[in-house]
Amino acid sequence: MKELNELTERMDGADELMDSIVKKVTEIDKREIKITDYTPHFEALKQIFEAFLFKYNKESEALKAVIGQLNINYPAEQIKNTIAESKGILEAIRKALPVKVKHQFDYKTKGWIIAGMILLIVTSISTGLCGHLWIENNRLQAVDVKYRLLQQVDTSSTRWADSIYTSNPDEAEKTVIRMENEKVTKDKPSKIKISKRRKESKKRLR
Repeated sequence: MKELNELTERMDGADELMDSIVKKVTEIDKREIKITDYTPHFEALKQIFEAFLFKYNKESEALKAVIGQLNINYPAEQIKNTIAESKGILEAIRKALPVKVKHQFDYKTKGWIIAGMILLIVTSISTGLCGHLWIENNRLQAVDVKYRLLQQVDTSSTRWADSIYTSNPDEAEKTVIRMENEKVTKDKPSKIKISKRRKESKKRLR
């Protein structure tokens, strides 16, 4: 019984739904579709187009007349001559004006140039240093050979020099300088005497 009652209720609901749908469809059918009438606007557009075409045709005729007048006043040969004269004037102006050529290096080129200059400076310094060291090495080698020769001839003098230098190198250098200065001062009077003697001998020979 319950199932039958539920089925009847559902059937009643479906009937009500169908009735509402039928009502809405009939209402839609009764409505009238209103279409907007644009006929008055067409007349205004027609007048605008007619005015535009009249103005365009008038301007076109005036333009044709101007072009025709230009063709009469300036024939093709005269236009060519004018263009040729203009080119000649421009060429003369270009030749008369000074031309300045500006060379500029970009940042990458500047970097390479700076690196090359630094490398050249380093190479020059290294070459000079190597030359100086080579000369100094030759000098030290010569001093060593002379010292060894002196050891073979005068052992006492070389031992005395070794003892002074070993005890105090700075004092040894000062001693050498002092002895050299004393030798120079002693040699000067002897040189003066020798020169005087030579002069006297020359006078006697005369």
